[in-house]
Amino acid sequence: MRICQASMSSRILKRYWDLFKELLNILLSFAYAGPDFEEILVKRRHMVGNIVLDSGTWTASKGNSNITLAGLISYIQTVGHLFDGYFNYDIDFSDRGFVNNIVNQIIMERAGLHPIPVIHNLFDAEIDYYIDSGKYDFLALGSRQITNFDDLAYAVYRIKKGNPAIKIHWFGGSRYEWLCNLPIASCDTSSWGTVGKFGFIRYWNPHVPGINKGHSIYTSGVVKDIEEGKYEYVTYPWRSDLDAFIQNTFGLTFQDLCGYEAAFNMQLINTRFYAEQERRINEERVRRGIALE
Repeated sequence: MRICQASMSSRILKRYWDLFKELLNILLSFAYAGPDFEEILVKRRHMVGNIVLDSGTWTASKGNSNITLAGLISYIQTVGHLFDGYFNYDIDFSDRGFVNNIVNQIIMERAGLHPIPVIHNLFDAEIDYYIDSGKYDFLALGSRQITNFDDLAYAVYRIKKGNPAIKIHWFGGSRYEWLCNLPIASCDTSSWGTVGKFGFIRYWNPHVPGINKGHSIYTSGVVKDIEEGKYEYVTYPWRSDLDAFIQNTFGLTFQDLCGYEAAFNMQLINTRFYAEQERRINEERVRRGIALE
């Protein structure tokens, strides 16, 4: 199982490699294609494990991009060989979006491409269509209907019952407990960047009970009110352990999380958290007998 860190920056990637010499799995969005893509895909490709291309339709649906299907097809025809996979131009995120999205899937296929279909309705015939076609060895779940574990599990096992060989990507999902219990092959998260941007670091605290030991800890920035279940760095009950962790792992101190490079340093810490989260999930799956995929 892989966690692809979405919209990764080449600067974070380089610093992570310098520190750990470990490959990161990455998802890049066509909506943000630019010079940094070349930096990652060519100059720093040796620092990356699996790298996949998102069509960017989520960004476009929010009015934050002017990408087109024709532009995506042209881009993939030019540099698609640099990616390990890419997704359909699923521009319709509604429960009834299949009729629009399958048209784009077919257009891309007729252009000689092999996009991974993205499913937006878990409960109608959309899943059955892709299974019955016999053409796809990877399907993605990008549905807004996934609001609880049971609905996600329903979709996963519906696919697996139809064809156990099909692998599943879960878009925008990184819930630890859910991933520990389902045979999902990959997912993606942008939390390495967004969490740090708003002043939080993620920390795995081995001293707390329960399966999920991940804590969100506020350091500095724009957030004023800390939500229930989150912590502040200066009053964190395990402050000495946290200080030692960021010093020994990254060579950082609390002051480095408050200064000019604060966002970069927090994003680096969070990148490490999600890379290790991938390993923790796979280890837990082995213990539970859940396929790693």
